[in-house]
Amino acid sequence: MAKSSKRAKSRRPQRRRTTPEFDLLEALRAGVDSPTPGPLLGVVGLLLSVAGRADDPAATLDDLVRGFSAADRVETSAALLAIATLTVDPALRRRVRREIAERGHVLPRWLVELHRTEPVDRAVEVSTVFRDADELVVGVTVPGGHPLTAVVGVDNELGAVAIDGYVVESPLDSVVDILTEDGDADLRVRDVSAADARARLTAALTELDRGSGRTGSEQLTESRPLVEWMLSLLPEGGADSELRDLSDDELGAIADGFLASPSGSSWTDENLRPLLDEVLGAGSANGIGDPLVWSRGNVRLLLDAGWRALDTSTPHLVRVPELLRDLIRYGHAERGLRDQLTTDALAEVDAHADAFSAAVRALGQA
Repeated sequence: MAKSSKRAKSRRPQRRRTTPEFDLLEALRAGVDSPTPGPLLGVVGLLLSVAGRADDPAATLDDLVRGFSAADRVETSAALLAIATLTVDPALRRRVRREIAERGHVLPRWLVELHRTEPVDRAVEVSTVFRDADELVVGVTVPGGHPLTAVVGVDNELGAVAIDGYVVESPLDSVVDILTEDGDADLRVRDVSAADARARLTAALTELDRGSGRTGSEQLTESRPLVEWMLSLLPEGGADSELRDLSDDELGAIADGFLASPSGSSWTDENLRPLLDEVLGAGSANGIGDPLVWSRGNVRLLLDAGWRALDTSTPHLVRVPELLRDLIRYGHAERGLRDQLTTDALAEVDAHADAFSAAVRALGQA
């Protein structure tokens, strides 16, 4: 997840991981005996994740439920009730509760009341000034006062697709404190509505399923059933995207602002306008869609000789590095970015300018 991913890996709260070699009944027993919900929900979430990746998820889940129902044990009763709740299946929950009563099994109170879990009103977005990726933080409180917090990373430059995620047994505020404790000057933290967080994360997980070109992390795959259950508890009706699809008029207004500035004075010739429009259009894919904010990665992509970002028929293409330098100086000043970020972006232009120009000349452009 670019810069924020590096930060999160070193600062993220620790969570328990489960390996394929674990003994299932032993893990379920440990979950039942635990004073908090995390261990049991983590194991059941992993089982649901495995079932969800099967060729026939519904049939695999049915087999799992039948297998647990056939074993008269406290551990299997706990697993069944957790499965019924996490999959939001009221009919299965009613059936399981009857089975548990007939067996005389005593389960943790938090598990018996798991369906009464309440969402945390607050949701938080943690990102950087580039908005290349956001981390959305949401939480719920399991009966008995047990907090669960989910952190899900969303890559905005791939169309707002979920790429990483995990769940920890810590209050949301504490998790946000850990994610932001390094004092990164370029970090941006803001509260978002729980409804918007639900809508955005639901859309980001759906985008992942569509095969957007990025594979979600293993820990997101393992945590996804638990994350999706938590999302189902949040309010509905929120906005499902932060991505900006700028209109031609909006891009034109940005171009006019640049040309009216000292940085744009060398680009006012009408013959150069197609070049400016091309670069701004390519830059509108930066982050959530801001052609005035350029990270080093955005610069590399634009100047990639593979021509993924630019129309090679654009006149004066060889001048893109020169134009980009002026646009970066103007745009970063407009957006209030630190001077060092501007210096870093300009250094990236310098590093790729010669190769870019040589590739353009090889196309026959002067």
